[in-house]
Amino acid sequence: MADDRMEPAEIARGLVRAADRAVLSTALAADAADDGSGRQGWPYGSLVMVACDQTGRPLLLISGLAVHTRNLAADARASLLFDGTAGLDDPLTGARVTVLGRFAPTDDPALVARYVA
Repeated sequence: MADDRMEPAEIARGLVRAADRAVLSTALAADAADDGSGRQGWPYGSLVMVACDQTGRPLLLISGLAVHTRNLAADARASLLFDGTAGLDDPLTGARVTVLGRFAPTDDPALVARYVA
């Protein structure tokens, strides 16, 4: 996928647009860590399916039952790790992109349709 003549930003955008999955990392919410372990705020990673809107922003369709959804409701900051290393002999030479941001719910039917497509 990566071409030595491409700028790193082009490679990153291409990887995000081509990916159908990523690792979503959130901070463990108090209600998700109510086992007395003191793990509130610890990193919590989960595999999610992704799509992108027309501008390249990641779209996720997540369940209200998922721990990461409760985590995002308590703290909208999260990251997505996109991995473009499949099939490489040395995965550390492949493209990887981490996108940081704040997640926000939407009820835009066009975005839902885009994700489902």
